[in-house]
Amino acid sequence: MSGAGEIRWARRVPQHKVRRLYALDAKGIVDEELIDDVGYAMYARCESIRTVTEAHAGRVACPRCASVMRHDWHIKDEVLTCECGWQAAWRDYLKSYQRKQLYGGNGYPAFLAFLETWPQARAPRDKLFAIDRLIHACHASARFGFGRTAAVNLIEGTASELLVFLNELAYGDGSTPGLSQTRDEWLRTVATLRWGRRGGAQKST
Repeated sequence: MSGAGEIRWARRVPQHKVRRLYALDAKGIVDEELIDDVGYAMYARCESIRTVTEAHAGRVACPRCASVMRHDWHIKDEVLTCECGWQAAWRDYLKSYQRKQLYGGNGYPAFLAFLETWPQARAPRDKLFAIDRLIHACHASARFGFGRTAAVNLIEGTASELLVFLNELAYGDGSTPGLSQTRDEWLRTVATLRWGRRGGAQKST
């Protein structure tokens, strides 16, 4: 069976591209090409994360036709067979994504949300907002320690490197209107939730 050789996963987004995107925006510079570059790279990565997370839950999408094959995670020698003719052992499929930060974990809802919002974004401002919301989710996870940091799923670097990186993203007077405010509101909300998890006052509903 040679089907495992057809499995491909999107790479994590390089830090320097995200850093440049925020630095330019902080100066009021709209680089549509860079926005698309970062956004589509994030979209492809989120697609891979969704595919892997579904596969880990027993639903493998065929890399040829996207048909879903159900399997038993514990039977490593099980042969995944699609009606289109693609075949691979579950053991080999599993190895294709292990240690590549592709399982959704605690960041999964944010990755799914981006898959919904990015295709609907048309103007550069809307695209930047979609990217920024996803970055906020990663930032909150890294900064406030909600288990496994979501940032490592999306952006190149170790958890400790990304904590510094996300904290240093540039915001300035020229930033797209609403970006820094959205960041501040998000961090206040996460801080409140974190306090509640520690046994303090719970967030009101």
